[in-house]
This record gives sequence, C-alpha cells and structure tokens, in this order.
Amino acid sequence: MFLLGLFVFLAIVLCVRFSVEVHLVTEGLKLNPGIRFGIGRFLITIPQGVLTKTGQRLRQRNFGTMEAGLRAIRLAMRSIDGLLQRIELLHLEVRIGIGDPLWTSLGAGGLWAIIGSFLAGLSSGNRLRSEPEIQIQPDYVQTHVQVYLHCIFQFTVGQIIINELKRVMV
Repeated sequence: MFLLGLFVFLAIVLCVRFSVEVHLVTEGLKLNPGIRFGIGRFLITIPQGVLTKTGQRLRQRNFGTMEAGLRAIRLAMRSIDGLLQRIELLHLEVRIGIGDPLWTSLGAGGLWAIIGSFLAGLSSGNRLRSEPEIQIQPDYVQTHVQVYLHCIFQFTVGQIIINELKRVMV
C-alpha cells in the first residue's frame, strides 16, 4: 500500500503543472519582490521575510574569481531556462537614466539587445502564450533605474528532469 501511495505521489509531482507569479518593483537600490507559487489553481504567497533572507544570502556570496562568477551565471541561466517552460504573462517596464544622453541611449539600446535575444529564444521554443508587453524608456534628465516586472510562468518537474537528461546525454 505504501509503494502504491509513493508511486501516485511521484506521478502527481512529475506531471502536475506548477506555476510561479513574480512581481518585482525596484527603484534605485530598493527592491520589492513578490512571489506566489501555485499547484494547479491554488496559489501560495511566499512570505516577505523569506525573500529578504534569500536576497541577503545571495548578496553575501563570494564567487572568488571571474570564472566562478561566470559559472554561477551559466548555472542560473540554465535553471531559468528549465523553469520557463510556458509563460502566461510577461510585462516589463524599465526606466533608465545614466546622466549623460549618449550613455543613457547606449544603456537603453544594450538593454533592448539583451531582452530581444532572450525573447527570440522564448518565441522560438513556443513558450510565450501571450504577447509580451515590454517598455524601455530612457530618462535623459535623472540618474536612476526603475524596473517593474510582472511575470507568470508554468513548469512541470518531469519536463525539467527530461531536459536535464537530454543535456547530459549530448
């Protein structure tokens, strides 16, 4: 009986679609994240204290060398790629001002280049379920960065395992 229950539990965990809703607002160095995690239609809000402690631990990490930092970035990008299997909503607004009009324009253009290549990868994999709303506005008067992100994505644990096995086999 125990084995049957374990099998049913594993089947549910591997096949059920999980969803994550990320709501992020930044103004300068002030960061206000909000994350809700869902199983099916049930959503649970992650407490702000947990998000604050996690952010503090991430800031305290010392990567030592540039190579270790690049490895960490590659690992993070691979993890994000596995989680972003189906994107229901993507709304991003960025307002950037560097102080000099030339550098502000270059910064906004560079940001568009990064986001554009990211969106091309998502579109080619048919992951986007709705048209993303993205605005990048240069601010030639003030020196600041403001970001507003609202994203809802879904994933299944079974698909993440399959994708990782494919990466190992190649």
